[in-house]
Amino acid sequence: MSVLRQVPLLFVLLATSLLLNIYFLFFQPAQNKTIVQKVVDGDTIVLETGQRIRLLGVDAPEIDRCYGKEATEALKTLVLERPVRIAEGKPDAYGRTMALVYLNKTLVNTEVIRLGFARPDYTKNSQKDAFIAAYNEAKENNLGINSVCKITDSQPANPECTIKGNIDQAIGKKFYHFPNCSHYKQIVIDTSTEEQFFCSETEAINAGFKKAAGCP
Repeated sequence: MSVLRQVPLLFVLLATSLLLNIYFLFFQPAQNKTIVQKVVDGDTIVLETGQRIRLLGVDAPEIDRCYGKEATEALKTLVLERPVRIAEGKPDAYGRTMALVYLNKTLVNTEVIRLGFARPDYTKNSQKDAFIAAYNEAKENNLGINSVCKITDSQPANPECTIKGNIDQAIGKKFYHFPNCSHYKQIVIDTSTEEQFFCSETEAINAGFKKAAGCP
C-alpha cells in the first residue's frame, strides 16, 4: 500500500479512537463492560478477566502473514485498554470465546472488515450480512489486505511448486488445483490467508486442502 493510501486510513482510526475515548470518559457508563487488557493479533483480544475473545465472523491475517502486523496495530488502536461489551459468545476449537465486540454502538467486528484489516469468515452469526457488505466496501475502495496481499497467479517462489491451494470465499472450503485443472489460471493466491503454492499433492492434503472439481 502506498504512503498516501495509508495516511487517510490511519487518520480514520485515530479520529474514531479519539471520539470513542471522549464518549467513554464523559458519557458512557461502565455497566456490563470489560476492559481490553491485551490485543493478541488482528482478530483476538484478552479481557481484564483473562478471557480470550476471538472476533466472531472475522478472519484477520496472522501476524507473520501479509498485513498481519497492520491488522494487529489497528485493533489495538480501536480497543486496547477500553471498555467493551461482549455478545453472542460461543466457544471455538482452540478454547477461545468467539463473540461480537462492541465499543458503545460501534461493532468492532464490522469496523476492522470495513477498514480492510480483515475479511469475514463463515461462522454463523447475526451480523453475517453486515460483514459481507463491509468486506465488499473495503474491496471496492481497495483498502488494506484488498490492495497489497495478492501475488501473481502463475509465478510461485519455487518453480517446482505449482499446485495452488485456494480457499473458496463463498463457503470457506479449501481446495487445491493442478496446472491442468480447469480453473487453474483464474486462481489468485491471497498471501494474507492460508492460500499458498504446494510442491506435492500430499503436502496440500496434509494442510487440509481437497482436490478441486474440474481436476483430472
